[in-house]
Amino acid sequence: MTDPMHPDPCGQIDITVCIPVYNSAGEIARSVQSIITQTTTAQVEILLCDDGSTDETRAIIAGLQRQHPNIRLLVNDRNRGRPFSRNRLVAEARGRYLTWLDADDEKYPEMMDRQFQMLERLVAENGPEAVDGVLVFTNFHWLWPGEDAPKLMTPPEGEHHMEELLNARFGGYLWLMMGTTDTFRTVGPFDTALPRLQDLDFFVRFVQKCGRFRRIASDAPQCIYYKDDRARGAMQVWQSWCHIWRKHRQIFNAYGPENALRWRRHHYRVARRFAKANRDWLTYWFIAAQEVFFIARARARTGFGV
Repeated sequence: MTDPMHPDPCGQIDITVCIPVYNSAGEIARSVQSIITQTTTAQVEILLCDDGSTDETRAIIAGLQRQHPNIRLLVNDRNRGRPFSRNRLVAEARGRYLTWLDADDEKYPEMMDRQFQMLERLVAENGPEAVDGVLVFTNFHWLWPGEDAPKLMTPPEGEHHMEELLNARFGGYLWLMMGTTDTFRTVGPFDTALPRLQDLDFFVRFVQKCGRFRRIASDAPQCIYYKDDRARGAMQVWQSWCHIWRKHRQIFNAYGPENALRWRRHHYRVARRFAKANRDWLTYWFIAAQEVFFIARARARTGFGV
């Protein structure tokens, strides 16, 4: 039997793991190793896109490639931003299924096999069209800097996906998901105007195209997210969700002003959290003032957000 991490170059690839990287020398080997140690029998390719790193990231990846021929590396001609890298990865993926990993996070050993087996079971029971527009996700661990024990995160499963997004109850991230490569291509390219929150914009478009989320049977966490707000620009976060709001305003308003208000207030709070973590007090108070103005205007206007 072919080693899933050393697939036959002429054979079928079952899963492509897409990893956008930029100046990730300190973490990338650990993250890639978490893919190499997966228990799945599926044929896997690990596809990375380097966005103009200036550290040792590419040298580390080259060393991993010498040991693992299923690793491929794309290199951008210059720093173009994560959405550009994501679009290249989706375009170049050769697997029937596609999943993601950020360069500083890790998948636990059984994650990919559990997702793969669920998708294959849907195909076996209902035909190939059963996995069109389906993303399979899992519970995960969330670990803040300085904490000893990670927190278990359990994204909700149900039919009201847009309401969950608007109410900030769906803690979904791209690296939790596995679906057909065609599903990611059908939803359309990642918005290159978004330095942050690309997954939120993707999920809004995914749900609008009648996409469905399915959780694996296990309640156990299947990966770990090393959460750190430091060195992440609060203004980028705030500008990104403003862009998403303008872009999808009609969709959000269709679910009622209360949901729209709740969604916007949540993202004001998130942006202020980023500013506080980076001691960017000018941005913190700017966003706080914007929130006060926004709430006052929302209360004064009937049909807020129209």
